Amino acid sequence: MSWRQCVEEDPEQRDLELSQGCQYYNRHVPLVLQCGPTCGIALLTSLILKRSHTKDVASTAKNLLQGAISLGLSKSGEIMCPQYMSQLCDLAGIQHQITRVSRDSDDDIISMLRDSDLMIIYDKDKNNEPSTEYGGERAHWLLITGFCYKTPAKTPIISKKPGSLERPQNGVMNGACHGSAGIPLLTDNSFTRASARLSPDSELHVFVQHGKSRLRQLWRWRDILDSNESVRQPKPGDWVVPDNFHSQVAGTVVRVPVMTDSDTDR
Repeated sequence: MSWRQCVEEDPEQRDLELSQGCQYYNRHVPLVLQCGPTCGIALLTSLILKRSHTKDVASTAKNLLQGAISLGLSKSGEIMCPQYMSQLCDLAGIQHQITRVSRDSDDDIISMLRDSDLMIIYDKDKNNEPSTEYGGERAHWLLITGFCYKTPAKTPIISKKPGSLERPQNGVMNGACHGSAGIPLLTDNSFTRASARLSPDSELHVFVQHGKSRLRQLWRWRDILDSNESVRQPKPGDWVVPDNFHSQVAGTVVRVPVMTDSDTDR
């Protein structure tokens, strides 16, 4: 097997095609392409690369694969539920927690994404986008690194010249998007006040990445959640699948806190 990290241009200078007048917040996490049915291992490798000084993608992923097999969590690299991913995080020394998510309030997801990356299983269509048509036969791990939603009309912004982009600190981008010609950014304090709660007419989108694409994408959170809840049974195969597969997967994320300054010094 050969895992690869995508070679990227300056990640903070990405061209984001977003709707006018939206609030967003996103962290950069390295993109690692999966090899075989190792979508979960590829995402955890990305998070390890982000949180440590290692740049050895292949060795990191291989160690995770061997660990998963030795623990009886996998046969071919598949990680079939959040509980198995949790055990693999423990093996890798990655702080995390398994968290239930609710359909009642998008504010909970925003609150988690302020200080954590989220891993969730969904069912993908042929374009790798969320689907509810397969019942789990195309189950796939997804990493969520940020959020975006329509801002209230009175949201304060700091004007920037067209084409300019204020460089974020610690890989964090936050601001009010006005298309790719220029992305005005808010100060941290203004951003916190402006995005404390969703506006009534907003629709939450999240920044995502996964092991089958070189691109980061922006998807509706409700589409991901619908897809996640539709995952009932994986396609037949030589997998390690828990008996209560659906109940373990539906409405469940693995929450991985972002690294702190002290983490980067280790």
